[in-house]
Amino acid sequence: MAERLKSILKQTSWSLVLKAVIFGIAWWALPSWLFLVFLVIAFYLYFIPITGAGKVSAPFFVLLLISLFQGKSILAAVLFAAIFYFILLIKDLLIIDRRSAYEILMLVLSYLLVRSFFLNVGGSFGLEAVAYSILAAWGMSALVMGFVKNFSDASTDHAGEEAMHELHPFHRMLGWMVFLLAWQLLLVGLFLPLDFLYQSAIVFLVSVILIDLVPQYVFGQLSRTKVLATGSVLFALLVIVLASAR
Repeated sequence: MAERLKSILKQTSWSLVLKAVIFGIAWWALPSWLFLVFLVIAFYLYFIPITGAGKVSAPFFVLLLISLFQGKSILAAVLFAAIFYFILLIKDLLIIDRRSAYEILMLVLSYLLVRSFFLNVGGSFGLEAVAYSILAAWGMSALVMGFVKNFSDASTDHAGEEAMHELHPFHRMLGWMVFLLAWQLLLVGLFLPLDFLYQSAIVFLVSVILIDLVPQYVFGQLSRTKVLATGSVLFALLVIVLASAR
């Protein structure tokens, strides 16, 4: 047991742990009017060194967006530090199964986006709600398309220049589609006569269809069995959430 613990400690990148701790403390300690200072610190921690920064830039910027609207608390600071550490692990190629790690990151950040939206504007519908919903939908779209860009099949990655140029308009169209669908989901969720936690849970469960099935479609891995399995699980979870909301 002691040898196993020693092996784990040797593999731990303490510099990344330190960066994550600084990130969390800076967000928690700096007042809201010094958010720009926090951004400078966050950018330095993430982009230095710059190697691999483009691979997980979407999750990083979405995390900053969530932190902008989240109220200060030690629990939130710990959560943000943990997510930032996870992002750095993917960026520095310290996680072997980066695709699964990115999928987990997408789900966590998407839920936090949805929760933050309904927590802040769930009880009203106006200009603030529309603007916030656009930001949240952009974040979800950026996460999905970042995943698609990073983990396309090797055959696509090594395709000719002409084939790659043909894919760019398709990816842009797909990104806009995800954005519009996510935006509509958020706005429809505002009209649910439920607490913000139930609003968040319902909208997140439906949005998982986009998060999970869109990349599968792009990668050519979408099948009827996959659609039925995902739909069945999500339908069962939705029934549970709606039943508990009564």
